[in-house]
Amino acid sequence: MSTFVRPKPVLFTAAVAALFALTACSTSAAPEASNSSEPSAAAEVVLGDPSALELIEDGVLTVHVDDPVWSPWFIDNDPSNGEGFESALTYAVAEKLGFAEGDVTWGYTAFSASYSPGPKPFDFYVQEVSITEDRKAAVTFSDPYYVSRSVVITKEGSEASAATSIEELSQFTFGTVVATTQDTYISETINPDNVLTFDTVALSTQALENGQVDAIVADLQIAQNVVLNQYDDLQIAGLLKDNGLSEGMGFVFDLNSPLAPYVNAALQELEEEGTIDELVETWLPLPADIEEYTE
Repeated sequence: MSTFVRPKPVLFTAAVAALFALTACSTSAAPEASNSSEPSAAAEVVLGDPSALELIEDGVLTVHVDDPVWSPWFIDNDPSNGEGFESALTYAVAEKLGFAEGDVTWGYTAFSASYSPGPKPFDFYVQEVSITEDRKAAVTFSDPYYVSRSVVITKEGSEASAATSIEELSQFTFGTVVATTQDTYISETINPDNVLTFDTVALSTQALENGQVDAIVADLQIAQNVVLNQYDDLQIAGLLKDNGLSEGMGFVFDLNSPLAPYVNAALQELEEEGTIDELVETWLPLPADIEEYTE
């Protein structure tokens, strides 16, 4: 997939625009980037001055996503509108870094290319990218901003939908997106006899709808979008236990990017102020009626 910048201007909701009403400089301790070879950084970084940052383009924060983007992380497949958890969080971080709303530019990079080795065409990438040890060898991650649980999606009323344990799940055919944490979870924890791999979540979901597979694994919020907005005969069948494969989701940077400590400092301030918790409550509320699979 070629990378390009969306030509239309950045749009904002009133709530997100309010985050940019005042841009003040602040000093924060710089959390270490989530990478074994993170760039060296001073004990403190000063937020609020874009001229101090090494960027793809001076004075502009270039942020990339894949195409499409999904609810509730982004809304209406438009990362620039400030709606959805990751869109709103990106603009909150941008405000901490000192960028005006019009100085955030969105572009596209394929998901798997975001954490593959090599120079990056973005200042950072955001699209539910799980932090893993393998990926840290090629890119630098921010500190985690959210840890999502994984769920199993099945056809309503199917035999797979009635499974209540990992052992029972293992008898069914799973679809998975290759080289994802869900792919690893399926192979290492569920360990089914049959697994079909696909390039995207959309393709694996269509395979489930078509009856090629019995079940797929997805992050909870992605699954909610699938069953509520895309397929009325699919259901979230159960919640999987955390198997420790993911350290959470993080922004992705070029390896050893000097921008990472600044973003970590911004995330730390947003966490301390309660902004991240507010965004989670707004965009990522957890349903209370999902049962967890037993062993």
